[in-house]
Amino acid sequence: MKADWKNTAVIVPIYNSSKYLEELFRRIFYIFPAGSVYAINDASTDNSTEICKVSGVNLINVPINRGKGNALNVGFKEAITDGFKFAFSIDSDLQHKPENFPGFLEKQNKDEIDLLIGRRILSNRKMPFMRICSNSITSKIVSIITKQKILDSQCGFRLYNLDSIKGFKFRTKRYQFETEVILKLAKAGGKTGFIEIETIYDGQKSYISHLRDIKNFIKIVVYEIFH
Repeated sequence: MKADWKNTAVIVPIYNSSKYLEELFRRIFYIFPAGSVYAINDASTDNSTEICKVSGVNLINVPINRGKGNALNVGFKEAITDGFKFAFSIDSDLQHKPENFPGFLEKQNKDEIDLLIGRRILSNRKMPFMRICSNSITSKIVSIITKQKILDSQCGFRLYNLDSIKGFKFRTKRYQFETEVILKLAKAGGKTGFIEIETIYDGQKSYISHLRDIKNFIKIVVYEIFH
């Protein structure tokens, strides 16, 4: 199946992103209508909720902060219920360019990929050194386990074939969710691909806890290996 602007939703996990949301939605709306956009507000304490309401997107408020993975899963389920066959995930802090949507769609149509992930240029000086190290190491580990070349295991800018993942039962709710998807899809014989995207870091606040997330990464890898 091929993705297009009619059968594809856009999932935006949000946590205290009011600084960026108006511009993000404006740029998304050049390609996708507000009715195709799902904003999953993960218990933000700023005025993200108000901005989403004014924008006209589908707003889903999660009352207790449960993490990015949970927000994505909530968004996927809503999109599937509404009849969408594919879904983009895009971060809410403008680290990803909505203008890249057409390139993702074109590559998915050409190669019929189940999971198309943005590949960031890790040599870019704007990317924090610790993030480069973390992504390089985890990508190599995931490559070994899946027996596929995983070029960027942590990038959140993705295009999902919802039919390929809707039967999965996910264990993780935070950033490791995106790794879990790769591992489960590989087990199921799904096809993962990559498309180069620009690396954008302009002082955005990170909510990643390195020690906690390394521990959770190890746990999900071990679980997937032995189950």
